[in-house]
Amino acid sequence: MGLTLHVNTDAWKAMVDEVCASFPGLVPVVKGNGYGFGRGWLTHEAIALGAQEVAIGTVFEQADVVAQPVTPIVLTPSLELDSVRVAQHVVLTVASQVQLDHLLAHRPSSTVVVKVMSSTRRHGFAPETVAAAVDQLRNGGATVQSASIHPGLADSRDARRSEIEQLLASVPGDLPVSVSHLDAENYAVLRAAQPSRTFSIRLGSALWHQDKRTLLLRATVLELRSVRAGDRAGYRGGTVPGDGSVVIVSAGTAHGVVPHANGDSPFHFAQRRLALLEAPHMHVSMVFVPAGDPTPAPGDEVDVQRPLISTQPDRIAWH
Repeated sequence: MGLTLHVNTDAWKAMVDEVCASFPGLVPVVKGNGYGFGRGWLTHEAIALGAQEVAIGTVFEQADVVAQPVTPIVLTPSLELDSVRVAQHVVLTVASQVQLDHLLAHRPSSTVVVKVMSSTRRHGFAPETVAAAVDQLRNGGATVQSASIHPGLADSRDARRSEIEQLLASVPGDLPVSVSHLDAENYAVLRAAQPSRTFSIRLGSALWHQDKRTLLLRATVLELRSVRAGDRAGYRGGTVPGDGSVVIVSAGTAHGVVPHANGDSPFHFAQRRLALLEAPHMHVSMVFVPAGDPTPAPGDEVDVQRPLISTQPDRIAWH
């Protein structure tokens, strides 16, 4: 069965519906690995929710989205518009003078989002240059769809809203504004304080993963090997630390399953962490269970503790 994402269907769908109802102007984010569901499937789900736009990560992610009846918005700016074929209805993000010049040189009739620099200092025009960038794009033949403000996560929810409010002064009044990283309360306050401005909000994890109790990642046990202290096992010929069992689990680096940052194993069984015998391989991992501890059998599943934004399940099981 490989690596399986188990979903409590009714609870998950109720969670998603509740989030959608709380955020007018919601633009679902389906970027990367599609939050564990896959970009194509998640785009289909977003359309079923009534979305007319979805946000993808890069121009290279459009293949799973462009054939569906929705407008993809690329969140990451690109300097490869001279070599990558981009569908005409894809909306591109521009966040610097270099990117602006590149876009006007290679796709001057594009529809674009202009990003405003926030405290993250990642992408964006300095606030005092936003209006000039909008004018240059329009004069060059581009259609400016909106401005985008992306605050970081370090500050409080209220502080994020305050930062957005301060940056709004740099955005021409006729432009809609797309924001992110706000809770429903602060988003409502922002919209109420700016009744003449059209807002949208991009949500990814907060939409698809808000209640993690609805999602469970598990991997199937393929084989079990009895071992004694001092035996050698694994690709790297490591020494087994004691009597017990080596358990072969059907998840590895090809699935995005790796040890935690502190080196701990991501695998659990019977509410106990299973120690890695060695680092995960591409499609399987080897864990050691000491004699006397609860030991999974072939065909059993073990829990996998990894972020779904960087994990590629083999299948999704709806319950």
